[in-house]
Formats: sequence, structure tokens, C-alpha cells
Amino acid sequence: KHKIQTALQENHASDDLDDSNAASSDIAETVVPTQIQNFEAALKDDLSMPRATASLFALVKAAEGEFKRVDKSEDAVLDVVGLQAINAAMDRMDRIFGIFYTVPGFEQEEDHNKKFVAQVPDDVMELVGQRTAAKDAKDWELADSLRARITELGFAVKDVKGGEPIISPIEQ
Repeated sequence: KHKIQTALQENHASDDLDDSNAASSDIAETVVPTQIQNFEAALKDDLSMPRATASLFALVKAAEGEFKRVDKSEDAVLDVVGLQAINAAMDRMDRIFGIFYTVPGFEQEEDHNKKFVAQVPDDVMELVGQRTAAKDAKDWELADSLRARITELGFAVKDVKGGEPIISPIEQ
């Protein structure tokens, strides 16, 4: 949901809308109404929450498919109308599920993490970048030696599958 809202804000700010996109959207005209109908039918069927949840996830899948479609093609334009329809439908479904909320204290934790990243010295960040490149090149010996240098500087590196490594201070 956050990814959809961010994309909508970015496209609204840049006004990067294609006129053909605004006129017709398969997502807005077909996918969203179908999933809303399925969602409502599931609720009417003795509150069939598994079926209702399936409708929610079908919308998530449609949004992810749209993001992937745009990522694959350089000249593709994001279906903003479709994403707006998905966002509105997810808000409607959330009135029942109540799952899209802000965790109390989470903003403070995010701010702390941003401040911490700013506190990691540039030389450590450079070593982490070199280590990531060494791992991508499957140069394990170099990656291990870079990890050792990062540790000597007082930081630990935790690798995350498919993501950026996590850097944290070594507590003594």
C-alpha cells in the first residue's frame, strides 16, 4: 500500500500523466470492480475472510504487476488511474480488515535509523560497497577481508537476501 501511495504522490508531483492512460485503465475498469464484487460476495457469504483476503491480495498482485510492467519498458507509463482505483479499493477493504495502520512509535524508530545511517563513517560505507561488489563478483576472499576491516572499524555487516546489507555498530 505504501508503494502505491508513494508512486501516486510522485506521479502527481511530476504531473507525468499520459492522456491515453487517463481515458482508459484496464485495472480501474476491470480488475478493481471484479475484486470489490468478490470481496463483497465473500463478506455476504458468512464473512468468508479467506475469500475476502484473496480479493485484497489480487489487488496487491495487480499493483505489483503494473510496477513490473513499467520497470520492464523504458517508454511505459504508469497506470496512475488504475493505481488510484486500487488504492481506493484497498482503503474500502481496510474498513473491514483494519490492517493498514501506523504502528505507534514506528516513526520514531525510522527517524532513529535515518540518523544512525548518517552516523556511519564514509570509509565504512565505501568498504561495504566494495564488499557488495566483491560478493557480486563471487570474490569471497576479498569480501571476507573487507568484512574483517569493517569489523576492525567497529561495525558489523549483516547480509540481507535481495537487499542492501545492514550496518550496525558493534556493542562492547
